[in-house]
Amino acid sequence: MGLRSILGQRATPRANKARSWGHVSSQCDICIIEHDADDRKLMQGMLSQAGYDCISVHDGDGGWECIKQYKPKVIVCDWTLPKRSGLAVCRKLREKPDLASTFFIMVAPSDEPQSRDVALESGVDDYFIKPLDRASFLARVRVGRRMWEANDRLRCAAITDGLTGLYNHDHLTGVIDREMNRSRRYGHRLSFIMLDLDFFKAVNDTYGHLVGNATLVEVARIIEQNVREFDTVGRFGGEEFAVVAPEASLEDAIAMSQRIRRSVADTMNIPELHGHQVTISIGVATADDARVRSSADLLDLADRALYVAKRAGRNQVTSALDVTDAENHIAVEHDEIEALRRRVAVLVTQGKEVYMQSVSSLVQALEEKDPFTARHSQNVAYYCELIGSYLGHSESLIASVRNAGLLHDLGKVGIPDRILVKPTELSALETTVMRQVPEISVRILDHLRILDSEMHFIRHQSEYFDGSGFPDGLCGKQIPIGSRIILVANAFDAMSTDRVYRPSSSIEESAAELRRAAGTQFDPRVVDALLTLIKTHRREIQHRIKSTAASLRLPAPAV
Repeated sequence: MGLRSILGQRATPRANKARSWGHVSSQCDICIIEHDADDRKLMQGMLSQAGYDCISVHDGDGGWECIKQYKPKVIVCDWTLPKRSGLAVCRKLREKPDLASTFFIMVAPSDEPQSRDVALESGVDDYFIKPLDRASFLARVRVGRRMWEANDRLRCAAITDGLTGLYNHDHLTGVIDREMNRSRRYGHRLSFIMLDLDFFKAVNDTYGHLVGNATLVEVARIIEQNVREFDTVGRFGGEEFAVVAPEASLEDAIAMSQRIRRSVADTMNIPELHGHQVTISIGVATADDARVRSSADLLDLADRALYVAKRAGRNQVTSALDVTDAENHIAVEHDEIEALRRRVAVLVTQGKEVYMQSVSSLVQALEEKDPFTARHSQNVAYYCELIGSYLGHSESLIASVRNAGLLHDLGKVGIPDRILVKPTELSALETTVMRQVPEISVRILDHLRILDSEMHFIRHQSEYFDGSGFPDGLCGKQIPIGSRIILVANAFDAMSTDRVYRPSSSIEESAAELRRAAGTQFDPRVVDALLTLIKTHRREIQHRIKSTAASLRLPAPAV
């Protein structure tokens, strides 16, 4: 392949495809949200005749679901809608960074200056009054479509490497952060691949920068050909590339890396290189590695694996399993850098101490309010840790779930005692108050940013596996794995220990109830894990149940 044709490939950058993990690729031109059936039919007919792909709904909630699913370029929305007003839809839209380019047209029944001002302040881009004029309506939609396209080109330019058409460094690091958060919250696998061309400086020095650029473009093409549709490929800088591979185990990522390495070595065809073989070294790391606690750790571990591959002779793939303490970063000889490293280590230690003190003080505050709830929270944390370990999650995820279990009822400090210790059934109003506990807990923890994962688990602790829970009606694997674990641990401890309004159930009765609700209220996999643990840790669990009753001076339960 010639130099001119290779460099010409960058005209259609991959970043324009917007294929990051979880992204819905189906997209329509126009979304019409209009309550009046005649107006809705009229608008859809005009737009369809003009060649637009459009979809229409009749209420605000349906409109918002349509927006989330289809990512329309232009929204035509009525001011007055059932369930959610047009202004509410617009404000919700403007909260979503991935929908920032969407052009929003508000349709109002009358031209009141105050209403127009409110609409524009809410994020509306254009505003017109019924009845519809065909020419004016289509002109406004065309303007909206052109604005969307202009903004989309700017967005793509901001996240795209100009030479290869891959994602650039800044966007790639953002993808790593998001996928790392997803991995921690939902228990998904995640691998990260770092790739570096061998002796690339020699290519530039010998054949010139134009040939060097053509080499980078061709390598980018080969990498794209050997990854999955939902992987994210980027140019990390210079001759370095990277692949973010969600739902890929270490073995999957190694196999993918070997395909890339072989393709680069065997299929590169740039005549201007005059037979010079281009090779690539690759380092692979996974979020399941115990050394990985953040996206920065994942990136660093892959980089260290890449360095091992370079030291071992290049043109090979090395995984994080080959990175030992002896294979750590290049030894640093400068005293000032070593001193700075020691200072960072001290700061990390101090940060962990402050973190643990914060958690302890929060639990102490809860115990002063309600000793029973505090003991319950300690039990839930214990069961969460057992379940997380049994399911094989990483140490960092297990720690986050355990902390979330410890703090999941923290919001009860804001609930009146008459509700917490009420011996009879709660009224509808009191039940509504109790349902606020997760949100109150999150509000209390809001400024302790080191507990971001824990807050996410706590917020969704009452989501049911069949989607009938709250606050967001999530279902199945949409629910964070930590929340699913907390729900089962919480239910088991609640059933197996006495309450002021009912006696405890036996371990067998509690287990039977969990089994009955598996698949509806609870994640069956989490339930199976706890039922297995009940068998293998029976004596330990019995002791915990009895000691809880003794510490609160309750009658010893029949376990």
